[in-house]
Amino acid sequence: MRAEDRRRAETIKAKLREYSRSSERLPGIDSLSALNTFVFQITESIRRIRYVSEVAGRPISPLRMDPRSDLFDPVRAAILKHRSGEAEEAGWLIFLFTHFGRNLRSGYRLIRDVYGRLGNGRNWDWKATSSDLYGFRMWLGKNGAALKSDLVAHRAFGNHRKYQSLDAWKTNGTGAAIESYVTWVKQGGSHQELFAHVIKSHAGNGALAFGDLYEQMEAVRTFGRTARFDYLCMIGKCGLAPIEPDSVHFQGATGPVTGAKLLFHGSELARVPDSALERSANLLAETLGINKQAMEDSLCNWQKSPTIPERFRG
Repeated sequence: MRAEDRRRAETIKAKLREYSRSSERLPGIDSLSALNTFVFQITESIRRIRYVSEVAGRPISPLRMDPRSDLFDPVRAAILKHRSGEAEEAGWLIFLFTHFGRNLRSGYRLIRDVYGRLGNGRNWDWKATSSDLYGFRMWLGKNGAALKSDLVAHRAFGNHRKYQSLDAWKTNGTGAAIESYVTWVKQGGSHQELFAHVIKSHAGNGALAFGDLYEQMEAVRTFGRTARFDYLCMIGKCGLAPIEPDSVHFQGATGPVTGAKLLFHGSELARVPDSALERSANLLAETLGINKQAMEDSLCNWQKSPTIPERFRG
């Protein structure tokens, strides 16, 4: 752990102890091992969030935008597109990153092969897809078998999206998700116009804009609570729009809610409304001075191993 992270961890630890004494008791971290582990997860979450912003300020190889290259990275590609003024393609790449995710075994192979049309012809970029949704769904249906894992290549959704389907036509498949996303964006004019309008309607308040967009995204099929939260957080971290999470958004959550029950009530079996847990988590994040995504992420990871620090990926 870097010196800066160690200092941050000590500050957070002191604030947590004070908060538990004077504001709301935190029985889940009564033991030193649980306290240290929770602080470790908060520090890890802050580091991961900060890393994306740091990457956005660094030189990035153009190969990151090429789905025919093993270096393809949809997040870095989105940052490069945003830098060059291609806001629509940047937003599209963040959506694809969120929808498909990064698989621990095969990385971005599934996104690469969908976005790059399996290396045959031009990409399914924003312009091509949004102007020919039927053509995209036909292509997806025709190539569905080729996009599944075989002896040559492993392709799979990321951990947060592991139950998703590549189906082109079913209401819970990739075809429906992409068509509904395109429809949602186009109703706002474009990515740029959509974000700008919502931010303006909240007088530039990025947190209120996040909450508004989060509710709007119910229109995107297969995008439940986690996908909407992750997508909008990444839009903000990559600099595509000045938004940040207004809340931990626990309604529909599992891991973060379990972590909150353990932290605030000492038991993952505590019968407490999600809304009450959400208020407590939001207030604690504000008191600690950390991003709501860092609070959500750290609670989710901490409950997996409350007394032994572990780094979780995927």
